[in-house]
Amino acid sequence: MKKYLFAGCLLPVVGIAIWLRFGPVPEIKPETTPTIVDRNGIILSEPLSSAGTRSTWITAIPDNIANATIAAEDHRFYHHIGIDPIGTARAAVHNLLRVRVVEGGSTITQQVAKLMFPRAPRSVRSKVREAITALRLEHRHAKPEILALYLNLAPYGQQTIGIARASDRYFGCQPDQLTIAQSAYLAALPQRPGTPKLALQRQRSILRRMRELRMISEADYRTARAERLWFDRGRHPMIAPHWVDRILRSPFAVLRRTSLDAPLQRDILGIVAAHRADLLRHGAHSVAIAVLDNRTGEWLAWEGSGDYFGDNFGGAIDGVTTLRQPGSALKPFTYALAFEQGFTPATVIADVPSHFATAEPGVVYTPRNYDGRFRGPLRARVALAGSENVPAVTTLAKIGPESLLRFLRRAGFRDLTHTADYYGVGLTLGDAEVTLEQLVKAYAIFARGGDGVLSQRTAFWITDILSDEHAREYIFGSGGSLDFSFPVAVKTGTSQAYRDNWTVGYTREITVGVWVGNFDRSELRNSSGITGAAPIFHDVMLAAVKRVGGGRGPIVDRPSDLELQPICALSGHRPSTECPAIESEWLPASNRVEFCSWHRAQRVELPAEYRAWDVGAGPLAGTGRLRAGHHALHILNPANGATFWIDPTLRAEFQALQLKATERVTWIVDGRHTDDEWSLRGGKHTITAVDSEGRRDSVTITVR
Repeated sequence: MKKYLFAGCLLPVVGIAIWLRFGPVPEIKPETTPTIVDRNGIILSEPLSSAGTRSTWITAIPDNIANATIAAEDHRFYHHIGIDPIGTARAAVHNLLRVRVVEGGSTITQQVAKLMFPRAPRSVRSKVREAITALRLEHRHAKPEILALYLNLAPYGQQTIGIARASDRYFGCQPDQLTIAQSAYLAALPQRPGTPKLALQRQRSILRRMRELRMISEADYRTARAERLWFDRGRHPMIAPHWVDRILRSPFAVLRRTSLDAPLQRDILGIVAAHRADLLRHGAHSVAIAVLDNRTGEWLAWEGSGDYFGDNFGGAIDGVTTLRQPGSALKPFTYALAFEQGFTPATVIADVPSHFATAEPGVVYTPRNYDGRFRGPLRARVALAGSENVPAVTTLAKIGPESLLRFLRRAGFRDLTHTADYYGVGLTLGDAEVTLEQLVKAYAIFARGGDGVLSQRTAFWITDILSDEHAREYIFGSGGSLDFSFPVAVKTGTSQAYRDNWTVGYTREITVGVWVGNFDRSELRNSSGITGAAPIFHDVMLAAVKRVGGGRGPIVDRPSDLELQPICALSGHRPSTECPAIESEWLPASNRVEFCSWHRAQRVELPAEYRAWDVGAGPLAGTGRLRAGHHALHILNPANGATFWIDPTLRAEFQALQLKATERVTWIVDGRHTDDEWSLRGGKHTITAVDSEGRRDSVTITVR
């Protein structure tokens, strides 16, 4: 009977013991929060976890930190089963004698159990649960594994979890590089994470305990006591936060080495700061900058707004990936397509008042140049370099908006989702929306010699034109932000109502893009690509070339089938003996030679499409140009029934219509006399021309 009674009492005890020892424990998930570094290993950002901390999980624990932690927290670690009654009693006596808590009784294993329940309230129940969990941990894991768990889960202050992240955070090194003094300091932090001075005091106690426990020699102790600790706090401010956000949205390993160049990114922040006052004078609060490595296609710099933490103007918005109107920055693609279809830089394009049909019945589009002037015959080189609007639209009308739209999509402008009729010929002037990222990548196609999208000949021509300081001088002047001491192909752009201005350009090695504007699309004040984005572009390009190198030699290698040939500056043909101005152009050696027929005995005969061009307005004034005779009075511009749009990209003084007729006339608009430059205003209008003989001609137009 006693035997059964004993067995009946023993079984529950054994069951409880088995439950205590073998029961379940919470799952421990190793966690390493991401670290994002640049191409050279410089930390760009250490994002916080959902718990608001940073951690790095390791398995190998160096001896110095293991010994310091055991000395600090649980010197009987290797001699107990997870709970230590002796240590608990000793701590209770010490605390009683000091009348305050000076020593804890929890073992390292118990602290691991406590860290596994981070949100549990402190109570007797929680202490019992921690003790039970400690027993179970000791059953499942060897002592080194338990110590590693503690060192990975322990808090070290400043949102830092784990010894690996702590050693980097405080001393800028890995755990196996810590000295004895550094190890003792870090071992003091879990109990004093927010009090560095107390941690230093506790470090000395830990060093003494390590000596007493024979973990270190007397010589090591003296060396550690004499060591002056140098901290590396605050060495990792966030660099390129828009880029970091982009990286965090994609799956990646916990240590992500990215292509960005941190020193260049810092230079760019300094450049933005230096230009901030000028931007504000123009009413611009945001600037986006991107630098691309042409060889690898990797991003070297990525600045989304100029002030990520600015709350008033959408600083967290990434301007590199935001859709905006590029203005004239799209023109090179129109000319590139034209070159693919037989044009050359010597091809002459008419810069004269012109009307183009639109998808809307009865509505025609009449483009004007930025300065309101028409320059007659312009070679493609001069038209593109000077960013003239009318020749670009004329060129697109010849090659077709559908062809350009297909080409742009092939070049990477994936957001051009509407039809060609929707965009019309205004597509070349940037009335669609693209991103700076897309624009920079597309310009890099030229820098790479066509990159399978274009022929090398076209890439060479576009590059040669965009880097031709002489060709653009008549519009942009010389010695400004577009000029460099090394070859740079560059183009500016300004969108409607001056809401966006751009400068994009490239060397052989890199492509740089700059956008200036406001994310709320408010208008800028007297700012264009040349005045807003170009100065920043200039400084960024210099910084990037200094950082990356290059800038020497041709940007794109010249194809062997091109040779430098003399041409007439006006007609673009091989010059005759009558041509007063000769230029040189890279042209195919196989091209049929066509001599200039426009210059004849000190006179100029232009093709019929130039007859409406005002005799005194263009660069040919005074050359004795032949003029077609007209026996009847006719209004040459505007065309009857034409619809004009008030262009928000042009200043008010340039919103004027050039009135032209076959004779010298007096102009009357809606019954009122006016000059031959009539300022546009909305509505329907009747325009009448009256010559000295009383003959009349009238047209009706609409202005919207």
